[in-house]
Amino acid sequence: MRDFKGKKMAVYLRRSKGESGTTSDQLEALESVITRLEKAGMKKVNRGIVGKDITKQRQGVLFEGPGMIFNEGDGVSGFNVAERPVFMELLKRLREGQYDGVIAVSMDRYARNYGALSRYAYDLWGELKPAKIFYGDAENSALGLPGMEGVVQEKVLASLMEWGGLAKILEILKGEKKRTGTNIDRGYLLGSRPEWVGKVYKGKTAPFLDYRAVYQGIVDNVGANKLGRIARKFDTQGQPQTSFSRTWKPRLSAYADLGVIEDWLDNYDAVSQYILDFGAQPRTSFKSQEVTNLLKATAGYFAYPKGVLIQNVETGEKEFIVFPSPLSIGIERLANTKNSLELDDFIVERMPYDGRELNKYQTQPRAGEGKKGKKKKK
Repeated sequence: MRDFKGKKMAVYLRRSKGESGTTSDQLEALESVITRLEKAGMKKVNRGIVGKDITKQRQGVLFEGPGMIFNEGDGVSGFNVAERPVFMELLKRLREGQYDGVIAVSMDRYARNYGALSRYAYDLWGELKPAKIFYGDAENSALGLPGMEGVVQEKVLASLMEWGGLAKILEILKGEKKRTGTNIDRGYLLGSRPEWVGKVYKGKTAPFLDYRAVYQGIVDNVGANKLGRIARKFDTQGQPQTSFSRTWKPRLSAYADLGVIEDWLDNYDAVSQYILDFGAQPRTSFKSQEVTNLLKATAGYFAYPKGVLIQNVETGEKEFIVFPSPLSIGIERLANTKNSLELDDFIVERMPYDGRELNKYQTQPRAGEGKKGKKKKK
């Protein structure tokens, strides 16, 4: 293990789409590393979190506070360095002299290839005196080491990172070959989705349904009647519908357990706002090409925000499908694109099912898709 005696080192966390685990798992894995380095003389690392909340209790990216753990979050690509606000903030603070370097579980957390990292950070380890250190625990090496060792290690890491980036690209391309252009690949998969403002349900035009307030009611452990009242769901006698609570209380609770509730609520609010801005009328909004595009491309995500297991009814092959978060693509872009596959960054990840234990809201009660992407009853 490297000697960082007297150094003030930050920590960087990032997980890519399709990778197992979470940034919380990364931090847990690094805890023993950080502790050993601290005992060896490295300055104490403030365990406060900067960037995205690692517990997913809050939304957004915050840079306030004295924390030294920079969390980019889960599902963030390593190829687009400049589009990672937490990493860019960390680079800024390194230039300001707040830290002597940064630690990550591996070098590919910083970027998927040496060239991409160099474009935004070469001055930090290649020009500053003393150089800033970019340490990867998996490689037990770093950029920015002094003397000839640093020169050699930079060449070695540059090669490793380039080959690692190539391997990841080939992995993506391999996955792309499986993209057959079915409805699933376009983001559409039937499942329990939220009610949309302005759409007709059972002869009535739905008002905006505040799922965020509903979820807060679940957190507060309110009864079924009160939850129905919060949702403004009433029966023909004007009484709150308890059926709404039976359907959505376990579902939203499951999304919270899976760590996606805030993302789901943010996306629901964003799509609802788009419909509201469009007029929220069934004969205008829901017959418009834009709203049609948007709801089709996001159906799979809203039904299964943490992915879903499906089975090909022709081959019996099981796949785990992960739909992109609408906000990560852009609501306007999805609304104004008839075929979401035309968007380069709209990628529905399709992975062989590895047998992991799944939440019931990550499975379908029916079989998945056949050759034409249609679902058949068992």
